[in-house]
Order: sequence, then C-alpha cells, then structure tokens
Amino acid sequence: MTKQRPPVSIENTLYRVLGELGIDRAAGVTGREAHYLRGLSDHDRREQLTVRDMIALDVACREAGDPTFPFYETVGLLLKEASAERLADAAAIGRHAQVTARESGEALAAIMAAAIAAGTDPKLIDNALREAEEAHGAFADVIATLCAQKAKAEPPP
Repeated sequence: MTKQRPPVSIENTLYRVLGELGIDRAAGVTGREAHYLRGLSDHDRREQLTVRDMIALDVACREAGDPTFPFYETVGLLLKEASAERLADAAAIGRHAQVTARESGEALAAIMAAAIAAGTDPKLIDNALREAEEAHGAFADVIATLCAQKAKAEPPP
C-alpha cells in the first residue's frame, strides 16, 4: 500500500518527480543514493530534501519536457498558505485604517465647520456630532481588530 502524503508538500512533489524522472536519473542529478531519495518522500522522516536538490530536480524536470518547476511551485504554494492568515490579518487592519482615516477626516472637517460658525448653527453641530460618532465607531472597530491580532501574536502563558 502506498503511504499517504499531504497533497501540497515537498514529499509529495518528490514522489511525483521521482515517478516522472525515474529514480536513477534523480539520483544522478542530485548525487544522492536512490534509497535515500525514496526515503525523503516520507513526510514522517526527519531528513528533508535540500534546496540544492530541489533546484537540480526542477531543472531536470524541465529538461525532460515538464513545462513547470514542480518544487518551485510547491514552495510557492506552501509560502502562500503559511502567510495567508497573516496577510488576511494585515488586510483587515489596513481596511480598518482606511475607514478610520476617512471617518476621522470627515469628523474633523465637520467639527471645524461647527467651530467656524461659533457653535451657532444647530445643523452644523448635529453634523459634527454624527461624524464624530461615526469616527468613534471606526476607532472601536480598529481597536477590536488590533486587540485580536495582539492576542494571536502573543505566546500563551
């Protein structure tokens, strides 16, 4: 029975590349023993394929007619996966920052308009209050998002 490997993994990519190139060709381009390379396709093994070996195998795949660089693409997917949550958190903070900046600017403009009128125009005062409440809400949202991000970033006690 074939051992199951995580689908997006260096080990699974190595297993596919060994099948594509053949173990003898893979051993030749890396300078590794065939049994060693076969063993590296086991994700439970402590030893791992080196970056130099990945590059050599990617080049050999291209020379064999594969239009892709299998390890390069796998590493790219692994990096995207590893950074997706961090990027999503950064994007959420960025969106809140945009809203907060916009609402703060609108609030300041409305407050200045009320101040210029020396507080004598109830419509300007109402508008300033409304804009200040919206800015306050935007700050509350960004504060909550930042607190959640801080909780994720802090190591558990």
